[in-house]
Order: sequence, then structure tokens, then C-alpha cells
Amino acid sequence: MTRDSRNPNNWSTREIEGDSAGYLAAQRAHSLDLDDAAAQRNEERDRAAFEAEYVAAGGTKSGAGDAYRERRNEQAAAAAAHADESARLAQRGATLNKV
Repeated sequence: MTRDSRNPNNWSTREIEGDSAGYLAAQRAHSLDLDDAAAQRNEERDRAAFEAEYVAAGGTKSGAGDAYRERRNEQAAAAAAHADESARLAQRGATLNKV
């Protein structure tokens, strides 16, 4: 069997013994691939649910895509603001602890 740099399930015992670092890298890559696939499925599910709710509320199917992107951008901006505020508070706490 040939080594697969993104799927450790395809590695033989001999290949694992010969390149343990490569095997660990393949495990990490495979895990990232699985996480990306799950995130993509979640995104598609969320988009479909949003579109259905948007159309049920009287919107158009074509307008649902724009509204979904706008909502996602608002969520991303809120998350960034929250992360910024958390970092600011953590820095402030660290500074006050030194005083």
C-alpha cells in the first residue's frame, strides 16, 4: 500500500515504523480534513435552514443568500469585537497585577 499524506488509515505497519513523523503528520492532516468537512456540512445546514425561514417569512429565495451573508458578516464582526474586548481586559488585568 502507498502512503497517503492525508489519511493515516491507509498506512501499513511497515510504513508507520519507517516514517512515524510522517504518520503523525498524516493523522493531523486527516483530523483537519474531517473538521473542515464537518464545518462545511454545518455551514450548508445553517444556510438551508436560514433560507427556509427567510422564504417562509416572505422573502425571496434569491434574496436569502444576500441576507445570509449579511448575517454571517454581522456575526463575524460581533465575534471579532468580543475577542478584542477580551484581549483588552486580559491585558488590563495583567497590567494591574504588576502594579
